[in-house]
Amino acid sequence: MSEGKVKCYRLFWLCNQSGRSLPAGVGFYNESKGDYRLSVDLFCENKVVFLRPISMTEEMINFRVESAIRKKDGLGVHHRVEIGVGHANAKEGFPIYMDIGPYDRTLVMEAAS
Repeated sequence: MSEGKVKCYRLFWLCNQSGRSLPAGVGFYNESKGDYRLSVDLFCENKVVFLRPISMTEEMINFRVESAIRKKDGLGVHHRVEIGVGHANAKEGFPIYMDIGPYDRTLVMEAAS
């Protein structure tokens, strides 16, 4: 297991009309699985949300936002379902913009500082 410090990525909601941003939670990168685990303040505490890259072009990285469906016994994940999509500029990689239904604001993840 890595002894390095875990990078924390800031999440915020971006209002598409006013440009105003509000804190939304944090994200953590899972190096072994190649995805991010998101802790979104608006979601209930036990809702597990993932952000996973699905494709890439010269200009854009496309992501899938997924929610984990737990097994009936509550232990482990049965499967994941898509709840939104995301994209980022391929050159910088951040910020990542996510559209999650039914929210009209965009969820944004910034690069770790």
